[in-house]
Amino acid sequence: MIRQLQINNFRNYRELRLSIPSESKIIVLYGQNGSGKTNILEAISLFFESNGLRKSKYDEMINNFSGNNYWNVSLETEDALFSSAYLKTETSVKKIYKINEKTVKNLNEFKKENYVLWLTYETDRLFISSPSDRRNFIDMFCNVVSSSHSKNLKDYEKLARERLKILKKYYESGFSSDILKWLDILEEKISKLGVSIALERINLTKIIEENQLTKDGFPKYTNQMQGNLEDLILQKEINEFYKNELKQRRQKDIFSGSTTFGPNRSDWIVFHEEKQIKAGYSSAGEQKILLTDIFLSFIIYNLNHDNRKLILLLDDIIAHLDLDHKNLLFKYIHSFVNNTQKDIIVFLTGVDKTLFQELENHAQFYEINNGLVYDSINNITLAK
Repeated sequence: MIRQLQINNFRNYRELRLSIPSESKIIVLYGQNGSGKTNILEAISLFFESNGLRKSKYDEMINNFSGNNYWNVSLETEDALFSSAYLKTETSVKKIYKINEKTVKNLNEFKKENYVLWLTYETDRLFISSPSDRRNFIDMFCNVVSSSHSKNLKDYEKLARERLKILKKYYESGFSSDILKWLDILEEKISKLGVSIALERINLTKIIEENQLTKDGFPKYTNQMQGNLEDLILQKEINEFYKNELKQRRQKDIFSGSTTFGPNRSDWIVFHEEKQIKAGYSSAGEQKILLTDIFLSFIIYNLNHDNRKLILLLDDIIAHLDLDHKNLLFKYIHSFVNNTQKDIIVFLTGVDKTLFQELENHAQFYEINNGLVYDSINNITLAK
């Protein structure tokens, strides 16, 4: 599990070396808003998702006050040293990955032994935000259960961009037979990827619904992926229909500037059974409780099906939780880290140490203050 995190020139940190005692499985980072708590979690998340929990551009991660044009994050586990770096020059940009100081193409070796899940304060508004945010949330789970889902998403987006580029380029001059053949090939690849992506998401919604925690006082819910593709997914010859639909929509897609049929148009809908309303119409507290239920349900399911080590990032997750559900959350965290069959480490953030008093004898606490990190026991400065 994580033994040390080192950050250089990343967000509001110029330099950070955070050592984690081997016996510590719960890490609490506390401090005022804007002090840099989430930045530490984001740095860790980069080892599982290339653009991290914020889905930010690499340029945005550079510390603007240092005058440098790079950032570097290293994560040391019991088995290896992983590093991810970004370097920007006047003529090029580079993303560099290393394992034990050896440059590699990607960090798939990290993913073979570890996976990362996160819940952030931004997801408090998930049920009333954009469909793309909800797709990203479901895709985080899909990326854990399926080794191909992340690649399928990237390939789908790349092919969709290529198709739109061709449509716009040749629309006025006309499509030659060679261009039409190339469009047919692209649309066949897009349709196959689109169906695979949709099926993974549909399967995921079944998993979380079947494992929800109603017995512990969480509200009962139903959920589904919703869209034209999902409506047709069980029909025979769906790939053929999909291809024909893309062909029929070529002109429409030119003017819209987007692909108007496919998994990029789907939405994840959650329904509060007791209230008989969509989750988005529930109170802020009820939405957070539903989301916590879904998140914990997936973790419990995956712990029974995945032998990899789990790194759990919970950013300001106790905001909007009532006392009962806060205690339930802490109960589950305790059960996770005390599971002798699984290797798990949990990071939590909050504005005040007292919010985590139930964890006082079980967690390692660090105070975050404007890019400075203090060991709250020894009052040692760990970053500058």
